[in-house]
Formats: sequence, C-alpha cells, structure tokens
Amino acid sequence: MPSAIAFIASSTLTPIVASRVRPAYVMAAGLALAAAGFLVLAGIGGQADLAAIVIGYAVFSFGLAPAFTLATDLIVGTVEPEQAGAAAGLAETSSEFGGALGIAILGSVITSIYRSSMAGVAVDGVAAQEIDAARDTLGGAVAVAMALPDKLGSDLLDKAREAFIQAFHMTAAICVLVVLMAAIFAALLLRNVRAGSDSGQQSARAATAAEQ
Repeated sequence: MPSAIAFIASSTLTPIVASRVRPAYVMAAGLALAAAGFLVLAGIGGQADLAAIVIGYAVFSFGLAPAFTLATDLIVGTVEPEQAGAAAGLAETSSEFGGALGIAILGSVITSIYRSSMAGVAVDGVAAQEIDAARDTLGGAVAVAMALPDKLGSDLLDKAREAFIQAFHMTAAICVLVVLMAAIFAALLLRNVRAGSDSGQQSARAATAAEQ
C-alpha cells in the first residue's frame, strides 16, 4: 500500500512539475530518486528491517512514476489525433513488456546469486537431497526446514535467509546502477524535448496552418 500510494501521488504531481520543467529533467530527477530508494534496499541489515523495506519501495515507486507518466505523455502527445489510440496501445504494451522483462531478469539474477551462495552450504544431519532442494530457492529451504527437527531446521533456515538477503542486496545494488544510467540517458537524450501535449498542440497548429 505505501508503494502504491507513493506511485499515485507522484503520478498526480508529475504534470504540475512538468508544466514548469522540461520532461527530461523531471524524469531524470525521478529516476535519481528511485536510485536512492534502491540504495536503501541495498543497505538493509541482516535482519531485513521492515521499515527500511517499506521506505525503500515507497521511495523508488515515487521516483519511477514520472518516467511512466511522462513517457506516455510524450508518446501520445507527439502523434496526430487519429493515431492516439495506436500510440497509447504501444505505450501500454511497452510498459507491460518492460515490467515483465525486468521481473524476469532481476528474478533470475537474485536466484542465481542465492544458489551460488548456497552452493557450499552443508548442515550436519541433513540429507544431500534435502540440501539440494534448499539450494534452489528460499521457499524450498523453508519447506525443508519445516520438515526437520527444530535445531537442524533453524540452522538451515538461517543460512538460507542469509544467502537470500545477500542476493537481495546485490540485486538492489544492480538496480541502483541501472536506474542512474537511465537518469543520465533521459537527461541527455530528451533535454530538447518538450511535453508531449505541447508538441501535439504545436503539430495540430502547424497542420491547420498548412491546410489554410
């Protein structure tokens, strides 16, 4: 809920800010803020503090909203009115595809790091088959730990959680770098681009003048 509220609030504020500041700089500032949110997640302690997780997710959601909002505005606002439907569909498809691709890539990264960290883990009294299941995913480790005696299950689960938190930290750090790069690209490549609605109005006026 905090993440969703932050995204909605930022989406509402973005048009107001973008009416005074070029979209490139609004997007770049938002992406830089998102990087700060990922940095909070990357610095979470071993106990995975809940407050830090909530704050980190809320901050990066607030920062990413301008990129989504203004990208759609730029796409739809720079085409002819009769092409607005196709442009909106393209923007939505790109957003959904990008989100799914990001989840798939980052999910693969965090799983790969987790498995690498768990590769050498061994718990006395736990069968090799059960260890292999625990090495696949954190969920697998939880399932195996629940079937073991208290002490053995606790030892295995502690090691699995430590490996997962390490993977989470490293993946969040990768996100910091990626989002900062996106902020730089947005500031440089879109610095001369005005808001999509403004561009659309200029195109309409130019078309009307040409017809006259």
